[in-house]
Amino acid sequence: MHRLRELLPLPHTTRERWGATGLGVVYFLATGVSAVLHQGLAVINPAAGIGLGVLTLEGSSLWPGIYLGSLAWYVYNGSAPVYIIILPIAHTLQALVGTYVLRKLSFDPLLRRLRDMFAMMGVAIFGSIIVPALGTAGIWVTRAWFDPSFPAAVTFGSWWTGVMMSLLILAPLIIRWGAEPLFKRSPRQIVELVLVFAALLSIDWALLWVGISSINGVSLVYVMLLPFFWLAIRIGPRFTILALFLTTCLAIGATMYGPHAITDPTALGNRLFQIEIFMDIIAIIFYVIAALQEERVEATKSLTSYIDKLEEALNRLSLQDRAKSDFIAILAHELRNPLAPIVSALEFLRLGPPRPPEETETLELMDDRLRTVQRLLDDLLDVSRIERSKIELQREAVDLRTVLERSIRSVGSRIEGRRQELQIEVPGEPLMLFADPVRIEQVISNLLTNACKFTPEGGGIFVSAAREGDAAVVRVRDTGIGIEPAMLERIFEPFLQLETGERRGDGLGIGLSLTKRLVEMHAGQIEVMSEGTGSGSEFILRFPLADAMMPPAAPAPAVQQAPVSSTLARVLVVDDNAAAGRGIGKLLTLKGYDVEYAHSGAQTRDMLALQKPQAIVLDIGLPDTDGYTLARLLRVQDGYKGALLALTGYGQQEDKDRALEAGFDAHLTKPVGIDELVAAINRAIAGGEHGTMEA
Repeated sequence: MHRLRELLPLPHTTRERWGATGLGVVYFLATGVSAVLHQGLAVINPAAGIGLGVLTLEGSSLWPGIYLGSLAWYVYNGSAPVYIIILPIAHTLQALVGTYVLRKLSFDPLLRRLRDMFAMMGVAIFGSIIVPALGTAGIWVTRAWFDPSFPAAVTFGSWWTGVMMSLLILAPLIIRWGAEPLFKRSPRQIVELVLVFAALLSIDWALLWVGISSINGVSLVYVMLLPFFWLAIRIGPRFTILALFLTTCLAIGATMYGPHAITDPTALGNRLFQIEIFMDIIAIIFYVIAALQEERVEATKSLTSYIDKLEEALNRLSLQDRAKSDFIAILAHELRNPLAPIVSALEFLRLGPPRPPEETETLELMDDRLRTVQRLLDDLLDVSRIERSKIELQREAVDLRTVLERSIRSVGSRIEGRRQELQIEVPGEPLMLFADPVRIEQVISNLLTNACKFTPEGGGIFVSAAREGDAAVVRVRDTGIGIEPAMLERIFEPFLQLETGERRGDGLGIGLSLTKRLVEMHAGQIEVMSEGTGSGSEFILRFPLADAMMPPAAPAPAVQQAPVSSTLARVLVVDDNAAAGRGIGKLLTLKGYDVEYAHSGAQTRDMLALQKPQAIVLDIGLPDTDGYTLARLLRVQDGYKGALLALTGYGQQEDKDRALEAGFDAHLTKPVGIDELVAAINRAIAGGEHGTMEA
């Protein structure tokens, strides 16, 4: 019963009842028009298209209108009992089945998709069988059992073709225009529509009503197809359906009532049958073309929309990436500023008189932790630079053995502090790379630092380098905590940290990620091996060897410079942070410099006129101006020719470039060690006017 109610719902609301009544009246008239048009030949059947179109738009509950309208006509016309009984049921069933199938196929009445066009054509081709099949069966039963002389008005083929044309042309017209009766077109499109329809109707009129079949040997039937192509490709399904309907009406009207109308019933039926076949084929062809074009247009719009959204997302990502990089730079600056006086204080304490072993050990521990923090900040900045493609490798011919030695020296004190055994194996022959030595050293130092950190005290670390074919291979193996098999594939992911039962890595989890990226920038490879927790791990680096015939870059000749007498050097330390400035000043004083202090741009310029310092160590962030602007004023307006060193927490390449443009001789990143600062001051002073820019 539920299935039956789904297929045969009854009108419940007032609107549905009035709709069913109106449909019944229209169906009664359409069935009568069909009989009049065919003069007894039931070939053209506009009622079928009306029924399917209305039920698709308004719902299956209007089906009683179809049944009663059809029944009323056959009774009113005095039709044979077989028509009165069977045909109203056939018309109703045909409309209900077609509507049900379209609804199950999620049919869109706007006919903008190819699947909707195929659904409509399928219902028209196969659903149109119902009425002629039941009607023909009723005639056959009447002839076999009741009246052998009962006449058959039409053949099954002509009946089917007529109903199919109604479902294929009239039903889509009702559905498409009924679903969206109003439309918006630009003035240019309106003119285009008018011209295309004027051309089509002119060709139809000349071909069908005037009787001009060809021009210069070219059939007008072919010419008539051109407007249909234009409508299907340029305009869309709505007006393609309308053009098919108008052409069908003109063709039928000319055949039955035109100047060359056919009066013989048999010849008329044959001619109408040919028109139906032709229009059915034309409708199928141009429905497919129109739907394909509509899908292409919609796909283009969707693609354009997706591209716009993608561009917007990329812009947002770019802004977020820039904001992230700026945040990292600011974070590094803000963290380096408070580290600077701590580093200076530690340097001051270490330069003082000998201290008890426990105090010395404490100072070394503090120094080690400060260097760890500084390394983390540097790693963060390096990751940001790589992501923004801001790192440029300074390639040169370099012996890998030399880089290994420097890396081991930089980590050696930490390895010794943990009483770990370090074994080194390198070949006697050079292993020449065309690489950035600083970055290669950074890579190997990171691996050694990790090995030291994750290997217990008293454990072993083994470093080897060898030639394997055209590659130089470096292996860093340890007897540490090892790596679980599940973590091996993820070990190079950023911000991933190993966890053990005892402790978690004290870094940010970006060292190995940075290492991998730096290796890949050198066209190298890195892999990791471990048999599991407690079994140690081994990192393997592969770098392409430089051409064996390529000579290493000749070192620049050393510039012989007179030694700088630090006792005669006057240095002005400019920093708005008094503690940081005093910390640097005390260290410079211990090294024999004569130090004065300033805390703003105005105070710096005043003291410059009085003290005539040989070097100025200038913080970039000042309360009344920035260091770059002050540097330009000192160089241009005040004519300062001495050494000018930038000391700042900003350490990216663009910061160094900006310092060079402003007139600085050196760019130092906080926190800076006293030895590094003294070396930079001496180089700048010895370099003469403005010296040489050092980073």
